[in-house]
Amino acid sequence: MNPTFSGELMHFLDTTGQQFLENLTELLGFLRDNFGNFLWRLLGVVFIFFCAGLVMKWISKFTAHTMEKNRAILSVDQSRRVDTLMTLIRSAARYLVYFVAFLLVLGQFGGGMVQNVLVAVGGIGGIAFGFGAQNLVKDVVTGLFMIFENQFSVGDYIQTEDAVGTVEATALRVTYLRSAKGDQIIIPNGSIDRVINYTRGSYIATIVVSTAYEADTRQVITVMEEALREYGEAHQDLIEEPPVVRGIDALGESTVDISVACKVKPMKQWEVERGMRLAIKEAFDRRGIEFPYPRMVTVPWADHLSPPPEPEKDDSPTLFGWDPAPAPEFEEGTLLDDSLEDSPLAGDDGDGDGDEDGGEDAGDEK
Repeated sequence: MNPTFSGELMHFLDTTGQQFLENLTELLGFLRDNFGNFLWRLLGVVFIFFCAGLVMKWISKFTAHTMEKNRAILSVDQSRRVDTLMTLIRSAARYLVYFVAFLLVLGQFGGGMVQNVLVAVGGIGGIAFGFGAQNLVKDVVTGLFMIFENQFSVGDYIQTEDAVGTVEATALRVTYLRSAKGDQIIIPNGSIDRVINYTRGSYIATIVVSTAYEADTRQVITVMEEALREYGEAHQDLIEEPPVVRGIDALGESTVDISVACKVKPMKQWEVERGMRLAIKEAFDRRGIEFPYPRMVTVPWADHLSPPPEPEKDDSPTLFGWDPAPAPEFEEGTLLDDSLEDSPLAGDDGDGDGDEDGGEDAGDEK
């Protein structure tokens, strides 16, 4: 090993070890001389957060008591407005209380450190807010406008672009919804562009009843009016105006569609629609009126069998203009005899006479 490199390495290790021991000794001496102060400040931090928790608990109880009190003396719309304001106050108080607690915790470590931290947070935080906190500012501003404009309140059933549910709470940055299945949906206020509030004002419950072409449409409408009149008299707590049969809404391919409308109280439209369908169904059953439905007719195939069709004659032109002649037809037993009549072996009956005749003919020729 190079002695120069070895010397430098040893000097580096000695210096590093000496500096580490000096700092460790200084830290231990600081803890020995200031451990009481450090423990006191730690207890102060715990006490600050404990007080912050008590303040938040008191604010929660105060807002809950205010909401319960106003529900008993105010109307439904006004009590929901108060609930919305109370949840907003609770959310704003949470941010304020914990921000003050954070400043008090920093104050436990000296005013100079607090000033340095605030300067650092102001410098770095300003850049961070300029680039990355645009959505946060948008959420807060949008939430304030939605609350002050009273677009919806706690307890309203609303629909946004991506969610449908009942408003549970509104905060400075987000809105809490509860869906019909029980799921909690948290929506940033800045992402809400359009709100449909199903709770405000009256609502029209509408249904369409499909009837058959074979039925007497005027009689069907009369039966529907009687059934809906009885339903309206039995459920006056749900409706504001009696149900009305509007008439034929459409003539379909196999159905006559009749529409019905009824002005109902808020959030009762689905219950009334289901009730009107049940009342009409029961009335149709009593009068023997059938609803149209697809029918299938089955025909036994064996009773309607027909002979197979005759094969079509092929009139296509022959190949190269040549039509082969049909094969000759022979009677049974004549094919072999007729083909051997002119053969030289026709006179050979198997006893050698043919050979002798042939030999005599050959001798005469000679």
